[in-house]
Amino acid sequence: MDQRMRILIPKIVSLLFILCIPFFIFITPSKAHSIDSGYSEVTIESKKVNFNLTLPESSLLVFDTDKNNVLTLEELNNQRTEIESYFKTHLKLENKSKLLECSLHSISKTDNLGIPSIEFNLQFTSVSSVESLSITYNLLFDDYDPQHVNFLIITKEDDIDQTIFDTGHRFYHYVPMNNTTMASSAWQYFLLGIKHILTGYDHLLFLLSLIIVAIRLKDIIKIVTAFTLAHSITLFLTATGHISVNSRWIETGIALTIAYVAIENPFIKSVRMRWVITFLFGLIHGMGFAGAISEIGLPREYLISSLLSFNVGVETGQLGIVLAILPFLLKLQKFTWYRKMLIGVSIIVFLIAVYWALQRMGIIL
Repeated sequence: MDQRMRILIPKIVSLLFILCIPFFIFITPSKAHSIDSGYSEVTIESKKVNFNLTLPESSLLVFDTDKNNVLTLEELNNQRTEIESYFKTHLKLENKSKLLECSLHSISKTDNLGIPSIEFNLQFTSVSSVESLSITYNLLFDDYDPQHVNFLIITKEDDIDQTIFDTGHRFYHYVPMNNTTMASSAWQYFLLGIKHILTGYDHLLFLLSLIIVAIRLKDIIKIVTAFTLAHSITLFLTATGHISVNSRWIETGIALTIAYVAIENPFIKSVRMRWVITFLFGLIHGMGFAGAISEIGLPREYLISSLLSFNVGVETGQLGIVLAILPFLLKLQKFTWYRKMLIGVSIIVFLIAVYWALQRMGIIL
């Protein structure tokens, strides 16, 4: 292989590797905070089960009769019979091996972390008191949204349990005082924290934009540490109710932090003090993490341990990503063309972030 090819091949491969991240995000711009996520609150009261199900509007566009990519309550209510039939077929609850009777009680529109969503209130009735509950969840996976994920919390008097449904996990059996130990709750929230950071494309893009200009390991450690400390502070303060900010403004703020860092990257002379701005922006991202966990809910009995586990999960996922890309980025920075690539990537990231901000403010769909 001649010298020219030795130079061109790593250059091409490197460009494709880095550019594929913002490109993937650009073609799925609303997926920051996982637009495919649904949230369920299940309350068991004697022979009745109240099932509040929130699904992203984008996953239900099959019911958009005028094809304008916006669901109205009129459209949904006109198809109420079809929707109820769909739920009865794809969502089954059993008590003592007997199927509970399902009825669709109400439909409403809501805003879930800045993402337009539809909330369905389902009522399930059992012939006997519900002591345990088997849930078979097949909504959206096989027909409308294969990437769908549903975070579910179950409450029965003082007992709280939680689980996650996705295409590979469609069944859950709830037994009071069985799966709600501190250890099992901590483990589930630890996994939830990892899942959230891995699917939180805006947080990942922010982190990438921060470290892409750093040339010393010392500076990268400072940046990552500042981000970790900052979002841990506001995660705890927000999740425990000490501070409260409208979720739409938080999500818009997160997008703007990405835009700022991206536009600053081509002009920055030194990153030695970048940990300061990282800490300030990390406070906003922490409120975003808290918004995500508030939608799922925290068990009251194990609130602090579950919150700690969620945060540790976020940090574990974040650290894994940094360790995976860091050697590659440091190696790329030795090439003379790296700065040109950095400018190109920064422009793309800036455009994505501005698009997200406008979308979250409701200016564009």
